[in-house]
Amino acid sequence: MVFLEILVNYILPIIYSSFVSLVLVLFFLFIFRIKDSNIRILFFFLPLIKPFITISEKLETYPSRPFTIGPRFPDPNNIINMIKEFDTGPEVFSNINYLVLLLIIISIVTVLITRWILLYFFYRNLAHEDIVGRKEIPGIYAIIDDYTQKIKIKAPYVSLTHRHYFSPFTIGIKKYALVLSPKLIDILNTGEKKVLIQHELSHIKRNDNLIGWITLILRDLLFFNPFSYIAYSLIKSEQEKDSDKLVVKYARTPAKKIAKNILNIILKIRSISTSKPISEPAQSFTSLPLSSFSQLRLRNRINSILKTNPDKIYSRIFPKILMCILFLILLLIQLMIAININNLYIFLR
Repeated sequence: MVFLEILVNYILPIIYSSFVSLVLVLFFLFIFRIKDSNIRILFFFLPLIKPFITISEKLETYPSRPFTIGPRFPDPNNIINMIKEFDTGPEVFSNINYLVLLLIIISIVTVLITRWILLYFFYRNLAHEDIVGRKEIPGIYAIIDDYTQKIKIKAPYVSLTHRHYFSPFTIGIKKYALVLSPKLIDILNTGEKKVLIQHELSHIKRNDNLIGWITLILRDLLFFNPFSYIAYSLIKSEQEKDSDKLVVKYARTPAKKIAKNILNIILKIRSISTSKPISEPAQSFTSLPLSSFSQLRLRNRINSILKTNPDKIYSRIFPKILMCILFLILLLIQLMIAININNLYIFLR
């Protein structure tokens, strides 16, 4: 019975909330033809954030009809009442349902925190595996210095990894490292090396590593929710496409040439890769095996580069304000469905 209540009161509403949020986001992005990746990423955060608002609210009013549907806003009084219940002390924890739920939450959080700590040290080791200076790889640092001056960021240091991670990636939030595979660098021509490094530096310009950690934590907290994985994947895809656009904007290389180099890089990475690419939240150049879905994403990525207008990458300030207002509305409004099954109410909101 306890697990049924957890399913009804928490699991189902969370999954439903993410699903509705994702559908609404995709609908509005399509209707308004939003191309600004930063705005798109903001909206894709909705399926990751809204479930926490949903479960923070304990509904007290039960509808008289067996099936009720309609939009509503969260009631602050319900949230306050739920918090007050935990202020009553031992009375709450005398309830076996609360104790079981608390034990489950503590176990899950412990596992997730352990995972995040292990990920941190894993990336930290990669960032310090084989640090090389300007004398060892002057050509790479020349590309870095040229592009960092254009996009106005601090140049990262370079670390070489001799493990089976051939896709380059950036690590760090304040102090950045660019991790490269010597085997990959050896098979790329000059133009491909340039585009690859410029793309990775664009992730630093966008602070994608910080966003990556936030989305990873939210997704892991919603590990049972399939729509959180979809939202996470969409955010990562937008980060890759916008980094490509920044290369088009600042490198001032023809978009067709950049698209060709990126395609060649991805094919070469896959030709030498013998293991799974680097995992999140590091910003990896490519992270999917060659499959029908990845081919579609790659096609969309190449088309995005070819259609990029360097002067129209980001929206103007007024449309951004309107989109932020729309984001807040979608964040707060809830499409609630209440179902009464043998006096057991299931609230999907």
